[in-house]
Amino acid sequence: MEGFALGHLQPTFRDPAGSVELRQDGVFRSVYTPYADEILEFLETPLSAQLVEKGRIVASTVMRPACDGKPLLLRHPRVSFASYPAEWSPSLWLAAAELTITLCAELLEEGWILKDATPLNILFQGTKPIFVDVLSIQRADLSRPIWYAYAQFVRTFILPMLAHSQLGWPLQAVLSRRDGFEPEEIYRSLSWPRRFMRPALGYVTLPKLLAGKSGGLNAYAAARNVSDPELTKQILRNTLASLNSAIKRAMPSRRSSAWSHYVETASHYSQEDHANKHRFIASIFAQNVPKRVLDIGCNTGTYSKIAADAGAEVVSIDADSDAVERLSLELQGTDKNILPLCIDFAYPTPATGWDNKENASFLSRAEGHFDTILLLAVMHHLLLSSQIPLGHIAAVCSKITTKSLIIEWVPPTDPKFLEVLRGRDALYSHISESSFRSAFAPYFETETEITLRNGRTLLHLRKR
Repeated sequence: MEGFALGHLQPTFRDPAGSVELRQDGVFRSVYTPYADEILEFLETPLSAQLVEKGRIVASTVMRPACDGKPLLLRHPRVSFASYPAEWSPSLWLAAAELTITLCAELLEEGWILKDATPLNILFQGTKPIFVDVLSIQRADLSRPIWYAYAQFVRTFILPMLAHSQLGWPLQAVLSRRDGFEPEEIYRSLSWPRRFMRPALGYVTLPKLLAGKSGGLNAYAAARNVSDPELTKQILRNTLASLNSAIKRAMPSRRSSAWSHYVETASHYSQEDHANKHRFIASIFAQNVPKRVLDIGCNTGTYSKIAADAGAEVVSIDADSDAVERLSLELQGTDKNILPLCIDFAYPTPATGWDNKENASFLSRAEGHFDTILLLAVMHHLLLSSQIPLGHIAAVCSKITTKSLIIEWVPPTDPKFLEVLRGRDALYSHISESSFRSAFAPYFETETEITLRNGRTLLHLRKR
């Protein structure tokens, strides 16, 4: 019932069927009796191999059979960078939901089913979702035309998306809502007209109004037994199709923000500046061939794409969810290995969960994972909007990257610097190019640099 991301700091413990531990050489899953026999039976089916080949589920290798009181031990390959649902844009949420429904439907045809349905079962390689919790797969009871994970799918997939699109609640709110939302919570905040629009009518309003009489969402589990397995399958197919339709209806319409069209409207760059910036960064990638790149303040991914084209695996983060969503949509149908995440570098995802050790912080996941950081047109926001001192920025960048930092220095005379400064000249009079270089010097040395015509300086720094 838990994805790999949950075991970053300690073995998982919520699934009574087993636990997961992350190690350098893979993800190791212990499966307790009596669940070991059933999961082994599934892993030996042609369907299991087909799903792995399609990229639907993670591969599993038996490292030790269950014997002498020891649990079955499986090994899975690590998905390169673990992310959490609170960091996903809407299109990644939809991709995770559709994979859950598609996988369940494929399993059903061979007599299997998913026993739970939470976004935490999904990780992403680029924008491609992969189901990582093989213990969620079990034999289907074809005398019962119900999906026991139905209510969980509604609470953890449909209702957060509905609250986001209809009420403007950020998807990041699920960070503290592991089990999603209850229909009553959404019902209270919806206007009367919206309560009777699909999908709110079926997944919020009716469960709320019928809760006292039939148990709300849990009433689905009251379905009667049937004697025809094919009828059970057909009922379940209809259930899955209905949920798939609901999550699509719950998706927000495409939005724009002040930053989602930044590249097209950036008047403080001339065409020559744009060209020189592209050329400078592309040449560094060509010479150094990075393997893993973190693009901080990625916006719509202009430079993430250059890194990916150079062969790097890229994680792109930005605080503007609309810009990240635009990048996510642009990456659909491409083979670029870019994972776009909604993360504010100044307020990164914290460690959460039991004992603050279930869900790892973004910085602990990032530390030492990347050989190159892109920090382009971000410094003045960190300094002035988030009020983070230069030395602190340098220190964190040094922790994250193992080799390089490509950074853009925006001088205090820059119009965008002045725009963010908002008249606080005296408070930030100490910020200068000299202080910037001094703050980064203990951690990095300059490999090469270029000053654009607009006065901004691009520097390729090498970690000391």
